[in-house]
Amino acid sequence: MAGRKVFDFIKLTNQLPAAVRADFGALRSRYETASASVTALPSTLEPIDWNYYSSRVGDPALVEDFKAKYGAVVVPRPADTASAGIAEMESTFKKDMADYVASAEERIAQFEATLAALAAEKPLKDMTVSEYLADKPDLCAKIEADIESRKL
Repeated sequence: MAGRKVFDFIKLTNQLPAAVRADFGALRSRYETASASVTALPSTLEPIDWNYYSSRVGDPALVEDFKAKYGAVVVPRPADTASAGIAEMESTFKKDMADYVASAEERIAQFEATLAALAAEKPLKDMTVSEYLADKPDLCAKIEADIESRKL
């Protein structure tokens, strides 16, 4: 069972909306039941005691035939063609999310700086128009251009 991922159901449940927590609890229950069933299975098959069957069955040739056929059975294991792609998608996703988090932190810092600048300003009720436009040259230029365009 090496390499299995362990799910932190408590953490996942806390991140879900309350409306779907019951369904998620049912999924968790089914997962734990299936996981317990798989864990209870032996890692290797119990060997067949062919001598026991040879002594009990009337025709030992029949047992030898079964033994030969049983030995010839090969259960093919499907090739794992998806794990590499999934691992690549996971690493790409983690990189994308790290980039997103970094850019979000940059935006948060910009917003906090803007908020701090707004908090440091004098209240609008105590400010004149000239004081308001003093640190907004683009707005001032737009207003002056609008005034000029309206002159008679």
